[in-house]
Amino acid sequence: MTTPESQSAEAKPRPRFQFTLRTLLLLFVVLGSSLAVFGGGGVVVFGLAVGLATYVHRGGSLSSAVCVGVIVLGLICLHAMLFPGVEAGRETGRRVACSNNLKDIALALHDYHRANGCFPPAYIADKTGKPMHSWRVLILPYLDRNDLYKAYDFTEPWDGPKNKRLLTKCPQIYLCPSDPPASISVRTPTSYVAVVGPRAAWEGEKPRKLGDFPGETSNTIMLVEVADPHILWTEPRDLSLDTLGVTDAKSPPLVVSSYHGQREEFFFTYDRATGINVALADYGVRCWWLGNRSTEDLRKLLQIGGFTDKESEETERHLNWPNITALAVWLLSVGALLTCAVRSRKVQPVPVPPS
Repeated sequence: MTTPESQSAEAKPRPRFQFTLRTLLLLFVVLGSSLAVFGGGGVVVFGLAVGLATYVHRGGSLSSAVCVGVIVLGLICLHAMLFPGVEAGRETGRRVACSNNLKDIALALHDYHRANGCFPPAYIADKTGKPMHSWRVLILPYLDRNDLYKAYDFTEPWDGPKNKRLLTKCPQIYLCPSDPPASISVRTPTSYVAVVGPRAAWEGEKPRKLGDFPGETSNTIMLVEVADPHILWTEPRDLSLDTLGVTDAKSPPLVVSSYHGQREEFFFTYDRATGINVALADYGVRCWWLGNRSTEDLRKLLQIGGFTDKESEETERHLNWPNITALAVWLLSVGALLTCAVRSRKVQPVPVPPS
């Protein structure tokens, strides 16, 4: 015979899944680690984890919950590991496209050299010596842009009434794909500039020949990337070694730089994060891992024969411990949350047959 005491004991449910201080702290850890691992998508991941824990707590099939949980968590972890690689792959594609731009520009410079016996000058000056036209305009026919070349008026300055209308028609080859998106009317600054100076590949108004740096064409930088140069594509202004690192009140200083994003994977990181593509006098293109260098060191590297292959070597990768730690904390906290939900599952009273 079943007594009321035994009937009550059989029907007594387990402790409920309550929002105690411990549970709230656990939820906070799950939320924080989800954001650390998945970024903005961590809010969705947090919601999925809490929803699965709630389903288990309310008496849902534990085996079904385990299967769903394993699948969902597996997909989430896979996304966390692969998404940085996908984005890094996109940036690699943009870096390669930028390298191709510089390669085509360097080939156009050599085509100009073959046709004229010299490279174009960095600029053509007027009677007073003021820069009037840029080398970027002079090589347009060798970039298959005769339309722009014919529309350009060499009888007036680059910023004259007629030539101003061409500022919004910057050829895509003068723009790095990694540059921030902007409207066509605004996106007229060039991403590539010449290195100008007495000991540089370009000597201002005076054109140079390949014979001016014999045996040093593969070690001489002609073009570099510059982020935010504020140089319009037809403007006869470039990177001058004489004013490198000098702040000018009229215009911000030019710095060898780029928008190529940091080479970052989920589990690995690199010492030198940002690479700058440079075009050499032998029309080769290298990725320069700039690092922290003084202005004087930069001047030496940018002079004729100053660039070496070791400047393009990439450093070793290291474990990305912050990401690894965040993923470990996330897995442990989600596991603890599900364990807490299992222990507090609502148990349906066992029906007792009448005596």
